[in-house]
Amino acid sequence: MEIKCPKCQSNAKKNGFVFGLQRYKCKECGYQFTKEQPHGKERKDKGAAIALCSLGVSQNQAAKILGVTPTSIARWIDNIPRELSFELTPKANVQKIEETNLRTYIRQLYIENKENFLMVKNDYASGYEVNILIKNRAPSAEQNHKLTVCAFGDSILQGVVHDAQNNKYQLLKENFIAISGKKLNVAWKNYAKHGALISDGEKEFLKHLNSVNESDYIFFSFGGNDCNFNWDAIAQNPNAHHLPFTPLDVFHQKYVSLIRRVQDKGKTPILFSLPPVHPQMFFDTNCRYRNSANILKFMRGDINTIYQWHSMYNMEIFKIANETSVPIIDITTFFLNRVDYKDFLCDDGVHPNAKGHLLIASAVKDFYEKYYL
Repeated sequence: MEIKCPKCQSNAKKNGFVFGLQRYKCKECGYQFTKEQPHGKERKDKGAAIALCSLGVSQNQAAKILGVTPTSIARWIDNIPRELSFELTPKANVQKIEETNLRTYIRQLYIENKENFLMVKNDYASGYEVNILIKNRAPSAEQNHKLTVCAFGDSILQGVVHDAQNNKYQLLKENFIAISGKKLNVAWKNYAKHGALISDGEKEFLKHLNSVNESDYIFFSFGGNDCNFNWDAIAQNPNAHHLPFTPLDVFHQKYVSLIRRVQDKGKTPILFSLPPVHPQMFFDTNCRYRNSANILKFMRGDINTIYQWHSMYNMEIFKIANETSVPIIDITTFFLNRVDYKDFLCDDGVHPNAKGHLLIASAVKDFYEKYYL
């Protein structure tokens, strides 16, 4: 395909690279340029803004959701083209409608389908067409109907904390699941287990398919145990080749596979990032009854290796979310934004304490309000 010059519309030829982008040079006028996307937002974003505002969402809220300024939202709404048409898919049949006043028409559709939510899809069939789906809306906290969430994960999602005085793990009554359930009117089906790996999550998922089918959303929280090591084996022989419980490539493959299974069922998976580990507290806990010199030897004399390894798996979770196009609740940032995040962790340096669970509950609430208002 011939590349056209943006100035004179003549054919252009390749002319090296600049900042990693292919550079072109016009054969006629000599103008040099890179092939970039047009300035401004895509039509799908403008269509989403129109739909949101038509359903009663304020222009400020719509701007926050779409990552633009309220001025842009106002301009898009004022410049709705008269020829704009869109496809409505209310369950099975498709109906194309020419509309001169899209806002009025969408508002009328909403009035007729109050129990549902109009959502603009992220694609266009052709020209000015906007695909709109009618699907169940995530209920607000004030509604009587509870949003049902099925959760799979490890001890953090389970709500486990470490009791330093008695040196044992126990379930925190007011964990973030319990707090979120009350504040957001969410009914949790929590199948998280202490020590669970991603492979355990696969088994639990298959055991609870009925719950998955009956739930509105599926939450996953894995990685904290997958990146961990057999510290008893390391303390005995630090020079041996030790792998984490789930190697990173296997973790990636299994997590993506699990997400795809959920998506194949027509459900929306939502991931949790990991709370940051505190290396010194983690090291002290692990070495309490083990050979600390050998464990430190395995770490090449630097306990920050713990944080680096843990962060690598956390980064992989964000990559997985991006690859599979699923939302992620970033609890990592909520911890790292604190002056000293260790105050929100148990003495083991891994599990959030009561204050930490309040922090995660805030992250869940922030996510809920951002996506479901």
